[in-house]
Amino acid sequence: MRLRIIILVLAILALLSASAGGGLYYYSLRQAAFQQEENNAYRRLELLNRQLTALLAEHIKPVKALSGLKELKSSPGLIHPGISQNAIAKNSTQIASNINELISLNSILDNFANSLDLEACYLMDSAGTTVASSNRDKPDSFVGKNFAFRPYFMEAAAGKPSTYIAVGTTSRKRGIYYSHPVYSYSYDYDKEGYKNGKIIGVAVMKASVEQIESKLFSEPEGILLVTDPNGVIFIANRQEFKFMLLWKLDRQQIQKINDSRQFGHISWVWTGFSPLNDRYLLDKNREKYLYSQISLDGYRGWKIVHLKRFREISRQLADPFIKVIGQVVLIILMFIGISVFILYRKAIQEILRRKKAEKELKINEERYRNIYHKTPVMLHSIDTQGNIIGVSDFWLEKMGYAREEVIGKKLTDFYSNDSKRYAEDVIFPYFFETGFCKDVPYTYIKKDGGKIEILLSCYGVRNEYGSVVRSLAVSVDVTEKNQVQHDLELARELLARHSLDLEQQVEERTEELKKVQNQLRKLSGNIMAAHENERRAVARELHDHLGQILTALKMDGVWLEKYLEPIDHNAAKRAGRICSLIDDTISDVRAMAFRLRPGLLDDLGLVDALEFLTRDFEKRSEVWFLFRHTDIPDIDDTVATALYRIVQEAITNAMKHAKATEISIDLSVDDNSYLVLTVEDNGCGFSSVGNKEYHGLGLTGMKERATLAGGTLEIFSAINQGTRITCHLDLNARGNDSAISDHENQYLFLKSKEIAMRERNND
Repeated sequence: MRLRIIILVLAILALLSASAGGGLYYYSLRQAAFQQEENNAYRRLELLNRQLTALLAEHIKPVKALSGLKELKSSPGLIHPGISQNAIAKNSTQIASNINELISLNSILDNFANSLDLEACYLMDSAGTTVASSNRDKPDSFVGKNFAFRPYFMEAAAGKPSTYIAVGTTSRKRGIYYSHPVYSYSYDYDKEGYKNGKIIGVAVMKASVEQIESKLFSEPEGILLVTDPNGVIFIANRQEFKFMLLWKLDRQQIQKINDSRQFGHISWVWTGFSPLNDRYLLDKNREKYLYSQISLDGYRGWKIVHLKRFREISRQLADPFIKVIGQVVLIILMFIGISVFILYRKAIQEILRRKKAEKELKINEERYRNIYHKTPVMLHSIDTQGNIIGVSDFWLEKMGYAREEVIGKKLTDFYSNDSKRYAEDVIFPYFFETGFCKDVPYTYIKKDGGKIEILLSCYGVRNEYGSVVRSLAVSVDVTEKNQVQHDLELARELLARHSLDLEQQVEERTEELKKVQNQLRKLSGNIMAAHENERRAVARELHDHLGQILTALKMDGVWLEKYLEPIDHNAAKRAGRICSLIDDTISDVRAMAFRLRPGLLDDLGLVDALEFLTRDFEKRSEVWFLFRHTDIPDIDDTVATALYRIVQEAITNAMKHAKATEISIDLSVDDNSYLVLTVEDNGCGFSSVGNKEYHGLGLTGMKERATLAGGTLEIFSAINQGTRITCHLDLNARGNDSAISDHENQYLFLKSKEIAMRERNND
């Protein structure tokens, strides 16, 4: 009866423990899930911020290039301000000399709009009136429209380029406006680096927001928003939230938004969201949302917001938890019922099992005795006084004694004098304290006076108080082994004498090879430097000479297309295809020149060259790049070229072989004046063990460039774990190496030939 009550109480306690543990586990899992969801939201926002900032800055340099074209400076609308393009076209008999300029200007605007996939590309005079536009033939043409009220015009007219996010007053479409002032032919620069001259107009590019929205805001999970400083939702992954107010505003604030004409005149509707605290929002139905936001880089007050419904997060956690816990509870109840029945039977069976175990124990003891005596190993046991209480038959056979001659005697009586002192002074005290010793060297004296060298290992058998009461020892005969080892030592000494001479010869040849290797490295540096100079010259020739010829051909082709259009439509169409082929050829020539030698590396330095390189790769692929750098001191051309080529080769390998989707580049200077470059990707990686491709020309070339620049290159990679390439350069040690002369080249060749002939003669 008592046994049943005990089992029932244990079952109830087990059920209560399982319930309490499940509740605590669910609470901790719930807290961890919300924290993980918040961390994931901020990581997504940071990645989205980098991607959106990169896309928003995509057309800053193109609009600057457009504003500097001479065709814009000689535009009739800028030379004759106040006269629209249509007026100039209608009065062509009076201003006939300006027709070619208008045709060239329209062609340039069309080419920029088509090649950059822009919504519109237009030119404004100094009063803010649009004098030419790529959408001149469309119903929502900007030609003749005045946009002087736009901030992007005001800032550009003041001499500062601008980027502006707004809704078009004419097209009613969302867009990103990039503006840059157009200066007359005579200008200089002020102290802040801005051009100082007469501003005769403003060049503007308008990019579509829909492309950015479809590319970056297609995430179905949660709500993604981009808001202005007033909370106006400009971009969203939910159609119903566009042009709504994230926060509730009063009439005065709404009127201020409409007066700015940034988004047009709209009856603004509030989304119904109100902040509960820094982490959560409530909608108009009082439903709770997890709230995360981050500032949009470069656009003061603009924010990227992520919202996720509290109920969805709880459901993602609760549904699988309940599904699993329900089954677990049922299993626990079944387990408790079965356990009560089984434990009751086990209690009865335990007594029978113990009786059976005692019987088997006696049988095992007898079996152990047989094994102890019949095993072909020297076994013995001693008590705490060192007296022998048991020996195996093999021990007696090896020593030549009978059992009654050794039982009860001291074990040390059968040792040599040295072994006896060592055992009594060192080993016995240590063994009876620790209960273990291993590979102790002794010398036994046999009955016939012979000696046996042994290695003894033993462990102590303890009583119920933990004290060692006897030992079980194993002695291994190592007499022959020690003799062989002694002979081996003699042979090693003889071999060492012969190898000493060989080592001296090897050291001499090694020193010569080191000198040759250093000179080869210098020669390789000269070859690479000459290679870079040749690439620079070829790139300059391609860009300057061939680029000018192709540009002239393009201008003639455009003129030919316009000239043939009213005469022969097919011929004009073929001339248009010729212009397209020339555009493609110009792009290819520029790409070839850039790959041979990027001009940014010589003009602006390593940081700007790497930024342009990553953006160029990002445009031509679906790989996202993250380039981070600190303030980098001035470095010489050799180091800059080496680091640039290392990054270029690493990115090419990551995209070509590793199939990477994200690549990060870090360039910094640590506290020890080391320039550290790190290129890391999330590709498939590779194993450097037994991999012949690991020693290919690409990685070997990167290591050689790093070595020639005075640094080291480390490559870390594993299968499905990406690749990380790190280059360390000591800036303080630069300038110690110098290129070798022609005499050193000749000496290097003769010395290499001499070493090769010497090795051939020795062989």
